[in-house]
Amino acid sequence: MRRIGGVALTVTGFLACPCHLIITLPLLISLLAGTALGSFLSHNTSIVYIGAGIYFVVALALGAFLLLGSKRGKREMDTTCPTCAPSNSQTHVPDSSAPPVPHTSTQTRR
Repeated sequence: MRRIGGVALTVTGFLACPCHLIITLPLLISLLAGTALGSFLSHNTSIVYIGAGIYFVVALALGAFLLLGSKRGKREMDTTCPTCAPSNSQTHVPDSSAPPVPHTSTQTRR
């Protein structure tokens, strides 16, 4: 999952690179001509360049971290099972939820 996210962020970061917008922004505006989004893109190109630049930097940084970062080591909880207690746990869990019945000397034996 970590690798898929890293690859997706890296690829979309390269596609959103502001140097590519010289070619892709006019194509996107012509593709969306006659729509509200196309009108917004053609009237606010500076906002598009700023947003693409910010996304480019953040996506490449997160993609590099996810792809090249240190892998998470196995935790003690992962080795047993996610719902079980750790294997060297000192806590005692009773078998039933009923309270134990105390043994008194007044009870008769048969």
